[in-house]
Amino acid sequence: MRSFVLAAALSALALATASQFIAAQSIQARPAAEVRLSADPVLSVGMLDGPDEYLFGEINAGSLLADGSVVVSDRMNFRIQRFGADGEHLWSRGREGEGPGEFENVQIVHGCVSADRIVVYDIWTQRVSVFNDEGDLVDDYRLLYNGLPIRRFGCAPNGRLGFTGYSDQTVEGLASEELYRELMTLGWVELGDTAATTVRQRIPGSEARYLGPGNAMPGSIWAHNVAIAAATEGIWFGSSEDYEVELIGWTGETIRRIRWQGPDLNVTQRDVDRYRDALEGSYRRGGNPDWRARFERRWAWESENVPDVFPAYDRLMIGDDGVLWVHDYVRPGEPSEWFAFAADGTWIRTLVPPPRTLLLDIGRDWALVRTLDDVDVQRVAVHALVENR
Repeated sequence: MRSFVLAAALSALALATASQFIAAQSIQARPAAEVRLSADPVLSVGMLDGPDEYLFGEINAGSLLADGSVVVSDRMNFRIQRFGADGEHLWSRGREGEGPGEFENVQIVHGCVSADRIVVYDIWTQRVSVFNDEGDLVDDYRLLYNGLPIRRFGCAPNGRLGFTGYSDQTVEGLASEELYRELMTLGWVELGDTAATTVRQRIPGSEARYLGPGNAMPGSIWAHNVAIAAATEGIWFGSSEDYEVELIGWTGETIRRIRWQGPDLNVTQRDVDRYRDALEGSYRRGGNPDWRARFERRWAWESENVPDVFPAYDRLMIGDDGVLWVHDYVRPGEPSEWFAFAADGTWIRTLVPPPRTLLLDIGRDWALVRTLDDVDVQRVAVHALVENR
């Protein structure tokens, strides 16, 4: 069903870590502790109809501040917004454009929001914008790696911004439409600076399909990708190939590995059928008169690009208490789950959020989420975490 050009990337990764090898932690079983979001939110913001500042287009990131207020970035509306602990709109900043305080693809940098600083990155204009607590723009500069925008990114408590960027790569010898993993560099910069420190090179990144020199597209329905999260000691990193992540120190040494049990990653016909049925249902609900023809055209292409295996996970996040959260890859028809690992790597609990819920930020006893209701109205909500009984 597919073939990967992974040997070079994985060999490079093995060589990079050989001198820093540590014994991998034993594979951990799922703990009994399971939490869920409280039935009623502590805070909820968002409307179907009303003032513009309460109508969201596409919330893609957000943070809860110590005073109970929340800051979110809205990619579709090209803005960041702050709401008080009571849900009152405090301010909005941004508009479409390429100048200071303007955005083409805005996203708050997780971990880079505090009482007096809000950091956002625009991957299209390659700009870092820093706002104060009142929404005033206090710094603005371009940040690239190898002349290209940084990709995955997040801030550590010490203010360092960890990121992945494109490595020098050759795709010579690839056949047309062959799948491969883009090679990435793992590094970090001090906020306000553009000189990057590299900790790993030529690591497997996003899965792509080769279409010719200088041309590629996303690789498959369930594409693998690199996942990172910046912590106090360094950068958590994983390639999503298996149930394992690695903490890499600021100078490149391996500090810790975490391994855990998960279901077989092989894709079954049942998985494919579930995906096809869900895709068909989405086209049907869209109400377009020619929905069936549109669906069939899309499925004709996607059915030729079904992978053999699922990614093991797709996101990493550091809670405000330092806990590492790993988002298990959501398979067709399966629930979304987040796994929490303590500072020593112990799997301590699992969060099972409701369907159509995107986790934005999390702490010991709360979670900030974006939800979608039956008519696709977006809301940003803070919920308590309660034991699932």
